[in-house]
Amino acid sequence: MERQKKEKVVEELGSRLKELDCLFLADYSGMNVAQVTKLRRELRNVGTDFTVVKNTLLRIASKGTKAEVLQDKFDGPNAIICTNADPINAARVIAGMAKEIPNLKMKAGYIGNRAITADDILKLATLPSREALIGKFIGLLKGQPSRLVYALSGNLNKLVLLLNSIKMQKEQA
Repeated sequence: MERQKKEKVVEELGSRLKELDCLFLADYSGMNVAQVTKLRRELRNVGTDFTVVKNTLLRIASKGTKAEVLQDKFDGPNAIICTNADPINAARVIAGMAKEIPNLKMKAGYIGNRAITADDILKLATLPSREALIGKFIGLLKGQPSRLVYALSGNLNKLVLLLNSIKMQKEQA
């Protein structure tokens, strides 16, 4: 690759890495073209990119970005899986494809400002989706006021019953 092309790739990759909230690093060695194509298609469906990058270019482009914490993993054949969408969906696709393609091995990654291991990436796949978590949270928020009203009304009911029983006792006496 010519020097000018390399500089352009480093510049584009560096600007892309600065904007990313989530990046996974994968070892794709041993995968054939059909498997890589299928993986790219599946990841693209969830708003995620799969890009093969030279380690030297990745090392240079990652300086000053969040990806800099992964520089010790930039050895061997590397592909970056990057998304600004929901990282859980990307992790699900990766976990599913890793079952089909045993040569696909996760190395590490980051989400936000936190570095994660390959095991963490596979654990992400078991989490509910963002929409499901939001739904559970809203259900929890919706249920709390009604529980509070029920608890408060229970005490008021007890007070009314107590006053009624005192009234009945006074009427009998």
